[in-house]
Amino acid sequence: MRPGPDDGPACLPVPGTIRHLGHAGFVVAHAGVSLLIDPWFHPAFLGAWFPFPDNRALLPEVLAGRYDLLYLSHLHEDHFDERVLERLDRGITVVLPRYRSKSLVRRMSALGFHEQVVLGHRESFTPAPGLTLTMLLDTSHKEDSGLLVDLDGYRFLDLNDCNTPLGELPGDVDLLSAQFSGAMWYPNAYAYPEETQRKKTAEVRSDLFDTLVRKVRLTGARAYLPSAGPPVFLDPELARYNDRDETIFPLWDAFADDFAAACPQVRVIEAAPGDDLGAPTGPVAHWRTEAYLSAYRDRREAEWRAYAEPAFEPVAPAEMDAYLARLQSWNKRFLGDWRKDVRLTSDGSSWSVRLGRIAGDIVFEEEPVDPAYTIEVPQRVLRAIVDGAVGWEEALLSMRLGLARDPDVFDLTLMSLLRYGEHPAQTMQMVRERESAAHGESIERCGVRMQRFCPHAGEDLSHADIADGVLECPRHHWKWRLDTGACVAGGTVPLRVEPIADDVPDR
Repeated sequence: MRPGPDDGPACLPVPGTIRHLGHAGFVVAHAGVSLLIDPWFHPAFLGAWFPFPDNRALLPEVLAGRYDLLYLSHLHEDHFDERVLERLDRGITVVLPRYRSKSLVRRMSALGFHEQVVLGHRESFTPAPGLTLTMLLDTSHKEDSGLLVDLDGYRFLDLNDCNTPLGELPGDVDLLSAQFSGAMWYPNAYAYPEETQRKKTAEVRSDLFDTLVRKVRLTGARAYLPSAGPPVFLDPELARYNDRDETIFPLWDAFADDFAAACPQVRVIEAAPGDDLGAPTGPVAHWRTEAYLSAYRDRREAEWRAYAEPAFEPVAPAEMDAYLARLQSWNKRFLGDWRKDVRLTSDGSSWSVRLGRIAGDIVFEEEPVDPAYTIEVPQRVLRAIVDGAVGWEEALLSMRLGLARDPDVFDLTLMSLLRYGEHPAQTMQMVRERESAAHGESIERCGVRMQRFCPHAGEDLSHADIADGVLECPRHHWKWRLDTGACVAGGTVPLRVEPIADDVPDR
């Protein structure tokens, strides 16, 4: 008999052991095989993110451990901790997702990990009888993955922060580990009036909760482990993002009551770093205190100060022009006839960039330019981007950048160029997604024939809610009018729709 939600945390019947390392890290031991998953211990994203709570005390033990397998979900630094990977035995067999860009495979090969098992979406690997690993991908242009670990029939689904299409999630899951907090710069890095910021933050938090509940219900999860966030920001310049009430980085406490009401049969496993999930100790109250945060900041002072220490040469307009021209030349088909005026501000300097058909032109401030986006980038960060030390994605996640847009409309092409332009395999997948939107598979709902997959990130719209003639994608919560296909919330990309009947009720 499966344990119910009130049976207590010590009753979780895990074959072997699943040990939580904090954030999205685990050690799974079963059938004579030891599997290390996404170990993260050091600061990420330009020294901005640190694990919360502090899990550094586990690092010596993790480094001394013997592992047969290592699974890395994706290249974000809170999952791909290179300082840890450099100290692991190169004889470990690495289980990796098969991404179009092959960037993760190349990075691991460069580090000396040549024993690799590379799996595509829903492909499985059985390293020993009684232990099977099944890869689950975000099948859109994004490169993210989760792993289903089957331990003699006990099914542990580690989704971390991956958004596998809802219709392709496995069922009959015993334990689901998935993100509940935000891991994005929107809206908190944007320059909004206080009340607007508060409203947008509440909307994002609500959307995150809705997505989590859908994942729990669709997987049939019997237990849920809140994981993969939130981080903590130890640099005093970023301390405002530790406000758990006013940002998209809440603690589980903020969702606990609503989750219990929405998923009453699901046990929540709150684990401390180092816990065996068969008998977790649960959260420690003092983690929430300012005294804990202050002591943590003091312990890691050398690490968060390291961001601002190296000398650097400011980026000149000509360098920025050449960088943007190169970025656009790699993505010509993706950009098509799109164009956008963007203002960059950096440590007191300001210039405008005309992107698109006039690739990479720097426009001096005395010329008439009306930028739709303004991006404030510290010169230190801009130098790292232009030199290829970090990408725009990592820079944005650091929360060290500021953004504004007028009108307040998300530009998918601009942000995708910045986030994925260094890996054209991803932007080419977006081109294929656009073509699929125009000519691909259709579904029929509410008297409308529409494209099946979301034109933003490929979610299956069979799972979308429809109310008052508006369809809402369950993944990022973009909305479209079903009568016209016009996007009314989230972005500007239209939905392919055509009427097929009159007076058909919503279903």
